[in-house]
Amino acid sequence: MKKISPTLTGHTPGRRVEVFLANGLIDRLGEVILQSVGAHGRGPGVPSGKSKSQAKSSARSTNRSPIEIVTDRNVAGLLGQRVIDSLANSGWSVNVSVTPAGENIKSSATVAKLHNHWFELGYDRNTPVIALGGGTVGDVTGFAAATFLRGLPFWQVPTSIVAQVDAALGGKVGINHTRGKNLIGCFYQPAGIVIDPSALDTLPIRERCSGFAEVVKYGVIADRTLFQACERHLESWISGDEAIPDSVIKRCARIKLRIVAADETDHGLRRTLNFGHTLGHAFERWGKYRALRHGEAVALGMVGAGWMAMKRGLWSGRDFTRLAKLCTLLRPRRLAAFKVSDIARHLSVDKKRIRGRNVWILPRGIGRVDVCADVTEKEISGALSYIAAWLRS
Repeated sequence: MKKISPTLTGHTPGRRVEVFLANGLIDRLGEVILQSVGAHGRGPGVPSGKSKSQAKSSARSTNRSPIEIVTDRNVAGLLGQRVIDSLANSGWSVNVSVTPAGENIKSSATVAKLHNHWFELGYDRNTPVIALGGGTVGDVTGFAAATFLRGLPFWQVPTSIVAQVDAALGGKVGINHTRGKNLIGCFYQPAGIVIDPSALDTLPIRERCSGFAEVVKYGVIADRTLFQACERHLESWISGDEAIPDSVIKRCARIKLRIVAADETDHGLRRTLNFGHTLGHAFERWGKYRALRHGEAVALGMVGAGWMAMKRGLWSGRDFTRLAKLCTLLRPRRLAAFKVSDIARHLSVDKKRIRGRNVWILPRGIGRVDVCADVTEKEISGALSYIAAWLRS
């Protein structure tokens, strides 16, 4: 069968990461992984004398190499069997770990459970692990894979907008701590990323809104053309009247790969990817990771950072209004009233603090941002007060 070529390729000091992007790739996942690991002599092969269709019926044969899928209950019911069939047809012995859905699975308990399961199955350092799901599944699975036997081959198969345009790319993996989000983790680049936009078709409206916050973010920090496309089409993309174009996912992925290639470990340029996330993570923690979706919190954070930039004179009131108009489509429909002091308190555990101060990404215009560490408490309180009034409007 004809080799499936990568759509994009990312480069870091330690790895070349191939990104495959096309509708229907979920049904060819087994082929994509097989051609990659087969090149290194680690493919499963089809048992001698058996066709691929015959091999499917003996997926548990001991002469097949194991492969692990980690997914959540929601995605397992929608896409799990298709992925299992694709892998089995390519000669793998498929094992599946299904977690509950939600941010709470990003815990040391989940990692320990996965590790114990993998020890029982006798996995070695050549056993591929697939994260099938959104950013939460990708984060915890990647961290478990990175820390098991000092690293298993890890494949990202993102099924949410957030994951396809952002979370699955870049190699950040980790879990939450009681003190804050993503405080335990590492950088571990995937062996490959397989993006099938058709997997987004079943997403509910709220999840679509959450995902598009990251698309708007990329427009603000690096791509004026992408931002303008959001102004024209975001409402239709959210409703599903228009499918999100492959070109939009590709633009976001290309921006992230370029930034990660320049700054893999988040000490310089990569910080710009956190536009909206400093306040966003504080809102998520305030809501105990249940009241807000990640993208909803990021939308609030982008409005807050945009307001600060406007008050500083970094960008125009017109550009801020354009951003706020898009974020109005993405913000939570119902949110309990919050105290400014409660949100501000959660900023103190942001993992990107330097010498006791938060790092803020403030826009200078559509497509340009600054990294700032001199934001004052008065500016933060003003931004939070503005967000509260904006939510009521």
